[in-house]
Amino acid sequence: MKGLIPISALLLFAAVNLYSLTGNDVLDKVEAVLTAPRDIQGDYKMTLGSTVNDNDREDRSLKIWTMGKDLRCVKFITPASVNNVGVLALGDNEMYVYLPAYQKVRRIQGNMKDNDFQGTDFSYREMGSFNYSKDFDAVVSSETGETWTLGLKRKAGSDSPYDSIVMVVDKSNSMPKSVEMSNGGVKKKVLTINTAEKNGNYWIYRKIRMENVGNKHFTEVSMDNIVFDQGLKEKGVFTQGFLKTYVK
Repeated sequence: MKGLIPISALLLFAAVNLYSLTGNDVLDKVEAVLTAPRDIQGDYKMTLGSTVNDNDREDRSLKIWTMGKDLRCVKFITPASVNNVGVLALGDNEMYVYLPAYQKVRRIQGNMKDNDFQGTDFSYREMGSFNYSKDFDAVVSSETGETWTLGLKRKAGSDSPYDSIVMVVDKSNSMPKSVEMSNGGVKKKVLTINTAEKNGNYWIYRKIRMENVGNKHFTEVSMDNIVFDQGLKEKGVFTQGFLKTYVK
């Protein structure tokens, strides 16, 4: 009859809505891909610079060990001014920093975890952490054939320094393409994944860039010599003892 929607179209519409992914579903996929390896060890090259002064550049090298959403150990190698400075994270609420000049491991207290890590544009909390779902609920704000755009809102009780995040996710691999972090309606930082690739069974990022919008400063990081699934926790990597170990 004229004006009636065919039953087949109604069934198709219902099926699409039944099986479409929610924002939290997509966020779960993102975190599952980013933390798929049992553990990861890699060598990193880091460039710090100004977005308004091309002559303001500093190159660093470091090693990072990660496991799951929260466990990570970071050690700078060069330049000499930061050699073997390190940070150990056992979760958002348990972090330690090692400063070789003092030969001591110190716990990072309170809001200090949101301070910039050794002059980079990553906070202590942001170095290697992928636990977005702990602090945010997500909705799909838009979608194309290639990407989901998620709107993340801070959960009640979360101590995240951002109240909202916009994340663009690549449908082909469930890897983030960009992450814009805001608070009070002001954009604070933008994380861009410039290069992602599949290495064996796992998707990884090869090059990322974190820009501090207010400071007009950026940190670019590239990854090399990647090794997966070594049993790093069993080897004692995520301990204060390892954090104090000299690495070259």
